[in-house]
Amino acid sequence: MSQEKADQLVVIGASEHNLKNVSLNIPRDSLTVFTGVSGSGKSSLAFDTIFKEGQRRFVESLSAYARQFLGQTDKPKVEHVEGLSPTISVDQKTVNRNPRSTVGTITEIYDHYRLLFSRLGKPHCPECGTRITSQTPEQITDYAYVDALNEACMILAPMVQERKGEYRKELEDWAAEGYVRARIDGEVRRLDEDIRLARYEKHSIELVVDRLTITAEEKSRFTESVEKALLLGNGLAILHYGKKTAENETKNQLEQSPEKDHLFSQLMACPSCQIALPEMEPRLFSFNAPQGACLSCNGIGQLSTFSEEKLCDPELSISEGAIKCFTEKGNLLYTKVDQRHVNSLMKNFEINDKTLWKNLSVEHRQLILYGNTKMKLGVSNIFRFPGQFLNKLEKQQWAGFIPILQFVFRFVKGPLEKFQHTSICPDCAGKRLNKMALAVRLHGHNINSLSGESIEDSVNFFDNLKLTETEKIIGRDIFREIRDRLHFLNDVGVGYLSLERSAATLSGGEGQRIRLASQLGAGLQGVLYVLDEPSIGLHQSDNKKLIRTLKKSHPSIL
Repeated sequence: MSQEKADQLVVIGASEHNLKNVSLNIPRDSLTVFTGVSGSGKSSLAFDTIFKEGQRRFVESLSAYARQFLGQTDKPKVEHVEGLSPTISVDQKTVNRNPRSTVGTITEIYDHYRLLFSRLGKPHCPECGTRITSQTPEQITDYAYVDALNEACMILAPMVQERKGEYRKELEDWAAEGYVRARIDGEVRRLDEDIRLARYEKHSIELVVDRLTITAEEKSRFTESVEKALLLGNGLAILHYGKKTAENETKNQLEQSPEKDHLFSQLMACPSCQIALPEMEPRLFSFNAPQGACLSCNGIGQLSTFSEEKLCDPELSISEGAIKCFTEKGNLLYTKVDQRHVNSLMKNFEINDKTLWKNLSVEHRQLILYGNTKMKLGVSNIFRFPGQFLNKLEKQQWAGFIPILQFVFRFVKGPLEKFQHTSICPDCAGKRLNKMALAVRLHGHNINSLSGESIEDSVNFFDNLKLTETEKIIGRDIFREIRDRLHFLNDVGVGYLSLERSAATLSGGEGQRIRLASQLGAGLQGVLYVLDEPSIGLHQSDNKKLIRTLKKSHPSIL
């Protein structure tokens, strides 16, 4: 191949769709634009010929084993293509419309956020907001020596916390192991006493490991006792002491505060609320993983529930079809619960089926929709043998239409969605993550608040972020990747979007530029990108930004 041809993409005899034996030379390592009226063959040449041939050749280069999973690709109607690079298509129709997909997940910036928070995030208690750290026995000892030097201290190991039981055997075992005292429900008692606890009341028991004065001579013994308490208390230890406080100006001496408990944790747990945080790993911050997703909405951020407003027509009676989820044949949608059950329901509970739905009492409406008992619903009694409902109705027991529909919805989703009302999840307030993940902060932000900012604001945040030396070392590559991707998105004109924006709400042009950012962010060289009208929705000044960003990402572009 000559040097001149090596610098060109040569297409000979393209006849795909409405192309008529088109031949052309396209310069490599440059930005080439196809223009023309609608139907002139722009997409046929770019996508159905050049891109398709590049994909076909790439697949053919793989092993026979790999090709069997990818399938065969037909050769486009073209005589010859020369100088072709591996091709990637970025069009307007391939944006993921999955409700779990967001701008952050498509561009993979959210994945870098998850990694960043798992490495540099500071965990806090989701209940009281206290900063949570794991403490070594030496750190606990040092804290006590600074806080209460020369003070009497009692070291306790929490063994039982607000649990019912007599704990007779446990108390005997602790006495046999050599422990002399325990604090039971706030009172220190000797273990050789006759201790009787109420079986059905909650009790708290802390074992007294040691009693001493916090002095320099006792530091080794103090540390050993703390280690023992942490071992017995599964990572928790209580130091009971009073500390010196402010100086009394009249008496010219130090006042002593009353003795109180100081709870320390060797684990990632809140010493006050007793809430332990799971291991800090990236999946904890993913709403698509069970470790991080909100338990109520499973990471969707919304709840879809069957509602009376969607199911019932208030201006009709039950006999006239007030309950809309019945078919013309009188069967509940996709179940064998039919009109017989409705008639039996009305008869056994003495409800007039001629009364308009809006005139029925609240109790009757609640009974019809939600039932008065929790019946075990299964495939057999819903889809095959629903006679169980008739037997239960004779005993004035009814499952309710909404619980039945909720069970059926697990198998048949689409047609029943029109009877559902969508609302923000009350537990996570639409944030998709559980409380543990949202309690981890980085420079005043949790991962949701950072994702909720616009891309333009996020660029400013990371550009002006003042890092410690440790954060610079640990997060150097992560911060660089996040800044590069955010800057690209901002430069292509979508800086007004937020990373939490759902992919289903994006326009074609927005989706294409976001996919373009994710592709160029991979940093591949020597790749032929085929774009479908990437400037849709952009102002002329934004077009210049887009071209400038493309050149910056690929310096070989002329």
